[in-house]
Amino acid sequence: MSEASQSKLTLSQLLDTLGDLSELGEDPELQLVELNEGEVLFEQGEEAAGMYVLLAGVLGVRVQHDDGTETVIDRLAPGAIVGEMALLSGQKRTATVFAINDAGVIRLSKEKFEQLAEEDQDALETIDETVAPRWQRLQLARVMNNLFGELDTSALHTLQGQMTWQHHSNGSVIFKQGDEGDGMYIVVNGRLRVTVTTPQGEENVIGEIGPGETVGEFAVLTDDVRSATVHAVRETNLALITPSVFRNLSQEYPELMGKLVRIIVERQQRSIKGIVRPYLTAQTITLLPVSPTVDSVLFASELSGALSQYGTTVTLSSQEFDDRYGKPGASQTALDDASNPAIVDWMGDLEGSSDFIIYTADDESSNWTRRCIGQADRVLLIADPEGDPKPGLIEHMLEGLDVPIRTELVLWHPAGTERPVGTSAWLETRQEGAHYHVRREDASHISRLARRLSGHAISMVLSGGGARGFAQLGVYRSMLELGIPIDYVGGSSFGALMAGLFARSLSVYELMDLADAFASSRQIFDYTLPFTSLLASKKVTRICQEVFGDVLIEDLWFPFFCVSSNLSCAEPVIHRRGSLWRAVRASLAIPGVFAPVIEDDEILVDGGVMDNFPVELMVKLSESDHVIGVHANPHKESKRQWDYDTSISGWRILFNKINPFAKPLRSPSLIGTILRAQEINSAYQAKSAEYMLDLMIRLEVKQYGFMDFDEYEAIAQSGYEATLEPLRGWKESRGIKLL
Repeated sequence: MSEASQSKLTLSQLLDTLGDLSELGEDPELQLVELNEGEVLFEQGEEAAGMYVLLAGVLGVRVQHDDGTETVIDRLAPGAIVGEMALLSGQKRTATVFAINDAGVIRLSKEKFEQLAEEDQDALETIDETVAPRWQRLQLARVMNNLFGELDTSALHTLQGQMTWQHHSNGSVIFKQGDEGDGMYIVVNGRLRVTVTTPQGEENVIGEIGPGETVGEFAVLTDDVRSATVHAVRETNLALITPSVFRNLSQEYPELMGKLVRIIVERQQRSIKGIVRPYLTAQTITLLPVSPTVDSVLFASELSGALSQYGTTVTLSSQEFDDRYGKPGASQTALDDASNPAIVDWMGDLEGSSDFIIYTADDESSNWTRRCIGQADRVLLIADPEGDPKPGLIEHMLEGLDVPIRTELVLWHPAGTERPVGTSAWLETRQEGAHYHVRREDASHISRLARRLSGHAISMVLSGGGARGFAQLGVYRSMLELGIPIDYVGGSSFGALMAGLFARSLSVYELMDLADAFASSRQIFDYTLPFTSLLASKKVTRICQEVFGDVLIEDLWFPFFCVSSNLSCAEPVIHRRGSLWRAVRASLAIPGVFAPVIEDDEILVDGGVMDNFPVELMVKLSESDHVIGVHANPHKESKRQWDYDTSISGWRILFNKINPFAKPLRSPSLIGTILRAQEINSAYQAKSAEYMLDLMIRLEVKQYGFMDFDEYEAIAQSGYEATLEPLRGWKESRGIKLL
């Protein structure tokens, strides 16, 4: 490779007079570079030191994929601009460029490029328009390799040449349910939402499609109409393959058909094997400051540090965007400006090389804020909990979107806050599906948020089981000792009680003190005339009130839910807001044993009636692959001898109890029978739910009875001893990253 000094030119002159070497003079930052056949101009992954204009010859562009394979994605002819993508994006080289035959290029140093670009904005816009197709090819090559595996260069170029590139914004309809199929779409970047309209007219979200996935693939194989409606959630680039194009390509490249069938089969297997979650993990997260005292740039920095444990993370404020793009004021470019498509393609390329992007919006209604919202998979409203909870003007920018963006609330508490209060005032005026509490200067809190956003939350779901449920205290102790946090907790029946205790974020010793309140049946049982229930239930109500006080579910540091059963309308009730003690009390209301809880004239009883082990619900709510199920009900009870066959007199049992000379009559207790009736349903549910769990913990505590509340310390110890090593192995095998 040889270099020769050349002259000073404006950027426009350089683009307009390619090859006119008479214009060149002395300038060490503007040089001629000659390449021999096969010689490399620059390597993928290098720092960008300059850009090039091809004067003569042909250059090849090849990309190395994550699996080590390489694909030639482009051939450049004289007049092409080379290497400008890294200068514009501020990133390392995204591809390797080499000479297919002898070639000559003009090299501009990075400093020279920035100087000329600042002096000649029109020429920079020309470059934007020129490189946009190349960004598209680069992004498409990356996606095609991940989707179809290694394709030879000819097949890739043929596919790229016959695909139709489409850009869509929020609300744009890709196709509607019942439409004729026009082909298969590949999501290059962005996000699509899939909905189905029922015969009753209800529209249900059934899933989202993200980068590197396909939608509508049946259209290239069958003549069926579309089975769902698909909208763009945000700025999205798609590549369309029509049925005729695919048929032609399949004849020329038969392996494509097999790979497409594999994609369809894998998707169907995922659907059959587990729950298809309606929403994908967010890749692009927009922070929208809704309180004037919030420093969203600082919050973005802290969140970026925590998210970087799970992948490459980029933060972009308005200024950071301009610095990376290399054009002052580019972030505030109007969305209908002629240069906007190039900006969108640049952002798409940045997404393709990043696992997470955090956009920090302005605190006002600006073009940058609109752009941040348009690029968002999820919007986080960052608020000062001591501020005004009413929605401000900036939040109104989210209204009127054709497809609502997932919007969630983050309350950023001052350092030292003991526990949140007043959350309900923030939730009452908003429709967010989730909210988060984050305490400043507390790494564990921002880490929990990062795990929730990235799909790595550690969730714990607890079954009912009477006194046997105290073994779950031992599981909690094991997790604390191993440094495994709980990011989401839920349960049913006695599991609701344990989950409520865990959600208080207390120490094991504090929890054991609270558990002592339930440590004797005498403290819980207050028998009454059995018209509504065997027990008056004043004692259990008082204990719930004493243990949980005035704590509201929405004021807990991390989310909690429990389940009760509504006898009035035969539906489960999911308690996620309101009084913690009332929610737990409702979930504990064993039918016939404890009095039901009345809420708005509805009759609520034990959650175990409908869902004693709410695994499926936890998987949906936590949106995590790390769901731990703790089941305190044995599948089989130890066999015992009984003293009757098909009928028994209660008077006889009473007589044997009060007669000191009579032999005790061996018969199941009424409360024990009711509890076991619920328990067998839980044991059955555990079998069907186990495949949805990342870790199933079955606590073998059948040596203890349902009513052995006074054995709570021994039961808790057995749970600890049985789970310490399994949890240690799970943590190590999953490579759980904790901060």
